[in-house]
Amino acid sequence: MSILSQKTHGGRLAALVLLVLPLALYIIVYLVPLGSIVSLSLDNRALSDRFPALRVVLDQGAEATPDMRAAALISDLGGLDARQQGETARLLNQEISGFRSLVLETSRNAATIPPTMEALLAFDARWKNAQYWEVIARNVSPISWRHFQKATGLKPGPDGSLYLAEGDDIYLRIMLRTLVIALQVTALTVLLGYPLAYGVANAPRRWSTFILTVILLSFWTSILVRTTAWVVLLQTNGLINTLLIRLGIVSEPVQLIFNRFGVLVAMTHVLLPFAIIPMMNVMRTIPASQGQASRSLGAGGVETFLRVYLPQSLRGVVVGGGTVFILSLGFYVTPALTGGPGDQMLSWYIADFVRRSLNWGMASALSVMLLGGVLLLLTVYGLARWLMARPGKAA
Repeated sequence: MSILSQKTHGGRLAALVLLVLPLALYIIVYLVPLGSIVSLSLDNRALSDRFPALRVVLDQGAEATPDMRAAALISDLGGLDARQQGETARLLNQEISGFRSLVLETSRNAATIPPTMEALLAFDARWKNAQYWEVIARNVSPISWRHFQKATGLKPGPDGSLYLAEGDDIYLRIMLRTLVIALQVTALTVLLGYPLAYGVANAPRRWSTFILTVILLSFWTSILVRTTAWVVLLQTNGLINTLLIRLGIVSEPVQLIFNRFGVLVAMTHVLLPFAIIPMMNVMRTIPASQGQASRSLGAGGVETFLRVYLPQSLRGVVVGGGTVFILSLGFYVTPALTGGPGDQMLSWYIADFVRRSLNWGMASALSVMLLGGVLLLLTVYGLARWLMARPGKAA
C-alpha cells in the first residue's frame, strides 16, 4: 500500500512539474514582456519627474497664479542637468513642434530669469502660447494617455471631452490598412494553398513528397532573402518584366514593385507554407472511403467534394488562414522592401518610432493598439462560433 502511495505521489509531483515549467516559461517569455509594453505606453515618469514643483502648483487648480506657475517652471528647469534638459526637450517636442529650443534656452538661462511670469515672458515671448502650458500640464502626471490619444487621434477639448480632428486619425487608417493587407494575404494563401495541400494529402506518394519538399524549401531560406529575390524579379528591369516585353504582352515595363501588388505577392509567398501545413494535416485525416461511398450513391465528383470533403477540411482552412492572418499583421521587412509609402503596415511605424524618434511610449501604444485589434477580432470570431453552436439556432 505504501509503494502504491509513493508512486501516486511521485506521479502527481511529476505532473505538477510538467505543468509549472511551461507555465513559468510562458509567463517569463510572453506575459512579462507584454506587461512591460503596456506599462511603457502609459509610463510618463521621464517627464513628470522633471516637474515636481510645477506639479504641486498645478494641483492647486484655480488657486495657482501665473507667477506661481512661472516660478515653479523656472525652478524645475533650472534644476536639470545637461542630459535631463536634452531628454525633456526631446520628449516635449514630440508633443508640439518648437518646444525643444524653448525648453533648452529656458533651462540654460533659468538662473538669470526672475521667478515671475512677466520676467519669463520677457525672456521668451513664446511662453504666452497657452499650448505649451497645456502640454506641460498633461505631462506632470506619472501616468499619461497621451500616446494613446495620439495613436487614436482623439484629443481633449476645452470642456474635457475627447474629439477626433480631421487628419489626426492617421494611425487608425494605417491600422485599417494593416488589417486589409492581412486579410488579402490570408485569402490568397488559402486559395493557392488549398489545392497544394490537397495534392500533398491525396496524390501518389512520389508526387506528394515532391510537392511537400518544394513547400518546405521556403522554411530553409530567410524571409529577407526571399523578399530580396522578389525585389529582383519584380523590378522594372527584372526577369518578369523582361519576359513580358519579349513575349509581346506589354510594350514597356509594368510597375510590379513598390506598390500593393508587390507586397501581396511577396507576403503570400513567404506565408504560404503556414496555410498549407494545417490544411494538409486535416485533409490527411479524411478517410478516402467517404468519397468512394458518396460516388457509389450517385454523387458526382464536384458534389462529393462540396458536400463531403470540403466541410471536413474547413477546420484546416480556419487554422491555416488564422495563422497567416496573425503572422501577417506583424510583418515589417517584406512590406518595407516591396511596398510604397502607402503600403507600409503598422509595424513599420512602430519600428520607426523606436529607431528614429526614440519614442518608446508611442511605439508601445501602437503595439498595444495592434494587439487590441487582434483580440477584438478573435473575440468577435469566438462569439460568432458560440452563437452558431447554440442549441436551437435553426429555430
